[in-house]
Amino acid sequence: MLLELNNYTTYRDQILQLQLIKVLTTSIASIAILIQISGCATLSESECKTANWQIIGLEDGSQGRPTSYIGEHRKACSEYTISPDLNAYLEGHQQGLKQYCTEANGYQQGVRGKALSQVCSGDLATNFSRGHQRGLFVYQAGSEMRAMQATVDSMYHRLEEIERNRTAYEEELVRDGTSEYRRRELLDEIKELERESESILIEIDHLKPELERLERNYHRLIGQ
Repeated sequence: MLLELNNYTTYRDQILQLQLIKVLTTSIASIAILIQISGCATLSESECKTANWQIIGLEDGSQGRPTSYIGEHRKACSEYTISPDLNAYLEGHQQGLKQYCTEANGYQQGVRGKALSQVCSGDLATNFSRGHQRGLFVYQAGSEMRAMQATVDSMYHRLEEIERNRTAYEEELVRDGTSEYRRRELLDEIKELERESESILIEIDHLKPELERLERNYHRLIGQ
C-alpha cells in the first residue's frame, strides 16, 4: 500500500507540473502573438500625415510602451517621407506614463502574470511595482490553486474510467460463453482496479486539505 501511495504521489506531482507548464506555455504563446503584431506598421499613410505626435506619445505611454517605440512610428512613416515630432511625442508619452504607472494598473498587470514593466521611474515606479507585486502574488496563488484542482479533477476522471472498466469486466464475467481462464483474468483485473481506486481515493483525501488551503489563500489575496 505504501508503494502504491508513493506511486500516486509521484503521479500527482507530475500532473501538477504539467498544469504549471501549461500556464507558462500559454503566457509564452501570448508574447509570441504580441511580437507578431508588433511586426505590422504602427501607422498608416493618412495617420502619418495627420499625426498629432503628442497624442500618439500619450497613447503609447498609457499602454506602457517605452519611448523607443517611436522608432516603430518613424519606420512606418518613413515610407511617406514623414518624421515624428520627437519633443511632442516625449511630452505626450510622459503624460501617458502617469496613467499607466499607477498602483492599480500595476496590480492588474501582476494579476495577469505579466512581467514588471521597466517604463516607470521615480515615485511612479515605486507605486507601480508595489501594485504589481500584490497582483503577482494573486496570479501565482491562482495558478497553484488551479493546478491542484486540475490534479484532483484528473483523479476523479480516472475513478470514473475505473468504474466503467469494472462494470464492463463484471458483465463479461457473468456472460455465457466466458471461459474459466478468462473469468480468472477478469477477477484479477477487477481486483487490480479496486486497489487502484482505493489508492486514488486515499490520495484525494490527502490532497483535499492542501487544495482547501490554496483556495483560502487565493481568496484572502483577492480580498485585499
